[in-house]
Amino acid sequence: MPHPPRVVPALPLRTAAALDQGVSVREIAGPLWQRLHHGVHVDASLDAEDPDLRIAAVAAILPAGGAITGWAALRLSGADDLDGRTGAGGRTLLPVTVSVGRPGVIRPRSGVRLDRTPLSDSDVVEIDGIPVTTPVRSCVHLAMNSTVEMSTAFIDVGARVGVVDVAQVRARISRVRGRQGVVQARTVASLIDGRSKSVPESVFKVVWVLDAGLPHPLVNRLLVDRFGVVLGEPDLLDPEAAMVGEYDGSTHRELDEHTSDNAREERFENHNLVVVRATSLDLWPRRDLLVHRLREGHRRGLARDRSRDRWGLRTA
Repeated sequence: MPHPPRVVPALPLRTAAALDQGVSVREIAGPLWQRLHHGVHVDASLDAEDPDLRIAAVAAILPAGGAITGWAALRLSGADDLDGRTGAGGRTLLPVTVSVGRPGVIRPRSGVRLDRTPLSDSDVVEIDGIPVTTPVRSCVHLAMNSTVEMSTAFIDVGARVGVVDVAQVRARISRVRGRQGVVQARTVASLIDGRSKSVPESVFKVVWVLDAGLPHPLVNRLLVDRFGVVLGEPDLLDPEAAMVGEYDGSTHRELDEHTSDNAREERFENHNLVVVRATSLDLWPRRDLLVHRLREGHRRGLARDRSRDRWGLRTA
């Protein structure tokens, strides 16, 4: 008789649980399984870099009183765009952070970062059976422990989808005293707004302010001509310099999108706006060149003939 089809477990299993389900030690060590952490296995057909699988694997080794925090906690709370990747092309995998407080016991593991900041009961909720830190606590952790650009981008994502309240995050950060990372966290608090539509757009905003030293831009605000006709919604805008910043993601290389981008750029320039475009290569390996282009565009914008301005912000 033919063998029944093999049931593929959707979630990682501790070794003991796999044995309880009839999987032998020999099978676990064989080609049908892959080990994500010591004592945690998953079916070999599943993608070990899938963010939800990575989170579930770490949840399987959480110590008592511990909780998932950082980007992974925000993802579990509803910020689906946070996939635990960063850098050009999303090639870099971020670790899943476990908040264990000072007494927590867990061994260092590849792909896991430990946070030993004191953790109160009010900072922890349970989602799908997994203890996670609240969105506010997760954002404060990011702001104090990740890079400014990464934490700004991730908090922006959470705010955009309604998981994070920016005002609450800023208030919580303002109350932190005498801890490493608090100065950085306050910089993040000044940058987050929840208006950026993607992680790279938020990174572009950070490069604009911190790397290029330009004034904080307006984010995704509609521009109109003198008759109120919409010109477009640039990702970033410096009204004083009449300079817009546009991030081009991978979809912008498709013909329809690229054609629309070209037409919008011409509209902006025809109404006396300076346009600076950026791709993921500009944000990461070619950042120095982008900073130079931003400063040069800002200089040209400030020196423009303002009598030729034919644009304004949509107010209604």
